[in-house]
Amino acid sequence: MSERQKKTETFIIKIMNQQNSTWQGSVTWVDEQREQYFRSALELLKLIDGALVTKNDSEDTCSDKR
Repeated sequence: MSERQKKTETFIIKIMNQQNSTWQGSVTWVDEQREQYFRSALELLKLIDGALVTKNDSEDTCSDKR
């Protein structure tokens, strides 16, 4: 795999409510079958970003060990 190519992650996002001009709901990581609740759209974006950064970091360390 090239250095710049990144693997993808699949999420299921359930919007359960809308209050204070933002969303509340849950996000599920399909590959890990893990569900996390969020209270705002910003929190949702941070959860997704954190999952992608963590996954890419762990892949980088695995490829460095080869």
